[in-house]
Amino acid sequence: MKKNKKAKAAKTKAGKKTSLLGGATKSLRKLGRGTANGIGGLSTTSKVVGGAALVALGLSYFNKRRNNTAAATAKTSAATAAEQSLSAMDDRDEDQV
Repeated sequence: MKKNKKAKAAKTKAGKKTSLLGGATKSLRKLGRGTANGIGGLSTTSKVVGGAALVALGLSYFNKRRNNTAAATAKTSAATAAEQSLSAMDDRDEDQV
């Protein structure tokens, strides 16, 4: 008797334990192969232009982060200066009363 393909496939699927990570591993492996094959099919010029674009995006991202950190520091120092000014005004008001 010949076994049909559906019965054989059902047996192998039932025999294997599937888990969340097992499925994710398979998907990531498939994604990696597709990406590697896709990049390998590009011309050298396309690879260089794509790499330069990624570098430009990375530099702009880090520049924005650095500027945001500097702005946050400036706001903090401005807030501290404002608090000191208000406390000095309060001290003068208390001295006058």
